[in-house]
Amino acid sequence: MAEQSRAASGQGSGSWLERISPFAASLRGYDRTRLKKDLVGALTVTALHIPEGMAYAQLAGLPPQAALYSTPAALALYALFGSSRQLIVAVSASVSVLSAATVGAMAQQGSPRFLALTAALALMAGAVAVLAGVLKLGRVAQFFSSSVLSGFVFGLALIIAIKQVPKLLGIEGSKGGFFERLGFIFTHLGQTHALTLAVGAASIAGLLLLGRLSRRIPAALAVLVLGIAVSSLLHLDAKGVAIVGHIPAGLVPPQIPDVGLGDLVKLLPGACGIALVAFAEAIGPARMFAAKHGYAVDPNRELVGLGAANLGGGLFRGFGMGCSLSKSAANVQAGSTTQVASLVTAGLTLLVALFLTGLFRALPEATLGAIVVVAILGMMDVKALVRLARLRRADFLGAAVALVAVLAFDVLPGLLIAVGVSLFLTVYRASQPRLSELGRVPGTLDLAATHRESSAITLPGLHVFRPDEGLFFANATSLRDEVLSRVRDAKVPVREVLLDLELTDDLDVPGADMLAGLHEDLSNRGITLSLARVHAPTLRLLERTGVLAKVGRRNVYTQVSTGMEAWMAHHESQAWQEWRLIQDGLYLVRSRVDEAGAALHGEERHRQEDLLIRLDEADTRMRELLRNLPHPASHDDSRGSTH
Repeated sequence: MAEQSRAASGQGSGSWLERISPFAASLRGYDRTRLKKDLVGALTVTALHIPEGMAYAQLAGLPPQAALYSTPAALALYALFGSSRQLIVAVSASVSVLSAATVGAMAQQGSPRFLALTAALALMAGAVAVLAGVLKLGRVAQFFSSSVLSGFVFGLALIIAIKQVPKLLGIEGSKGGFFERLGFIFTHLGQTHALTLAVGAASIAGLLLLGRLSRRIPAALAVLVLGIAVSSLLHLDAKGVAIVGHIPAGLVPPQIPDVGLGDLVKLLPGACGIALVAFAEAIGPARMFAAKHGYAVDPNRELVGLGAANLGGGLFRGFGMGCSLSKSAANVQAGSTTQVASLVTAGLTLLVALFLTGLFRALPEATLGAIVVVAILGMMDVKALVRLARLRRADFLGAAVALVAVLAFDVLPGLLIAVGVSLFLTVYRASQPRLSELGRVPGTLDLAATHRESSAITLPGLHVFRPDEGLFFANATSLRDEVLSRVRDAKVPVREVLLDLELTDDLDVPGADMLAGLHEDLSNRGITLSLARVHAPTLRLLERTGVLAKVGRRNVYTQVSTGMEAWMAHHESQAWQEWRLIQDGLYLVRSRVDEAGAALHGEERHRQEDLLIRLDEADTRMRELLRNLPHPASHDDSRGSTH
């Protein structure tokens, strides 16, 4: 009994731990084979992470060692709280540039205040993401169009690249937006330092060449080591080539940055932007890796994991963190199966920070710039933009607006414009009145949209409509106008409109008011409004707003077919379409009765045969009736004999 009690306690503890940390669930059945794959993944990721981390720290306006101090905590916290088993969350070019743009408007780069505000921004971004995850707002990112995001990221990549050009040319950098920096570079090309340009060009060539030769070679690490070796042997710093210089060894203790409430308010828009961009960049690869490896990713868990990573980065005087697609892809290619790879990467990064920082003293700044430029080439996805232009002009225009906005107005205003464009496109598309008329597929009782199924049969006098989006304030008026327009243009006088609300999960008040107005408009024309497949929340709102009383509870049906049957029961008609519906129903009933005969014996079998005879007689009479009714030219009774 005691052993059973301990076992039950252990199971309860395990499930409790797994609810807090998805990492615990990923360790079920963990063995040496999986450990070996994770260690290979960790070594691969570390080889990419160290050089890119130092370069991206400079993108954020911080010294290179800031990445060594802060990313171990970010890697470890995402590993514990994120739901993806392969995603690497550490430094991100997009997030680094957003961070620099936000803080750069408030403090001088390199000053103690700049460092404090950068750490505070990371903490705020982490808090925003965690709060969004707790409130289950993971679906919000769906409103950030992937088309618009591709344009925003492309523009962001151009800004990152233009900031690295002075390092590659050996000239002083300038402030301002993209076009100001571009103009400054062109006017100062005469000051280019030839040896620095040679180092930068050689570094870019080496990165591209090694990347083409083999994906197994960590090109960034190889070029970094080679750059340090050449710089040390030739004493490039004495010849005017800028180098990283002394990097303090050791770690920094966790610390809450000393910033005021007013500063936090100014940082809030940037924090929300970082949380949004980090999540939008991470959720796609996370879902892709999960589908490939057979597990589920929780968007809200991803928000919590990303938030935890940013909290860790901020506490250790670092900067905002995000997803690295290149390192994540390398991690997957190495065979990694769990976030053990991230934990080992965090440990290896700590070892570098404690004992190996002296090795980076002679690293040329041009080499770091080259690493950044080559790393962001994947963000400049020209093929994606060409594809958008070829497939759908509206999506391409959204991407183009976001791209130009980033270049013309800088990162944060560009982000706000990109989000605004995404929301506008979402509301605009939802507001367009897409209304399907439903008809019955011949030979069945199934319903289909008449514009997709040309043979679908409709009942004269009854129009069945289904809004192709949920009914809400943005499309309510347009849908009402479309319904009235179709009723007005109908060739046969309409006596009832049956509205299928299956896609309206949660109706809002303007939508309910529209239904009340539509009911009144149709009543004035002598037409009944009926509703079908109304979800419980929608039905409750209709009742509270008085719309249900106007429409009549008797005119609300659980299924569209039920509404069609009620129409036929209450309206005497000799329409061929109605009798054909009854005939098809008889045919389906006979088919079911015939199928059931195989399991019947004795008296039950005789009853089944008698029922089949009666159904056949009814079908024969129905065929005679249909032959004597006016036959629509568009419909052909070609189903054949029922027996």
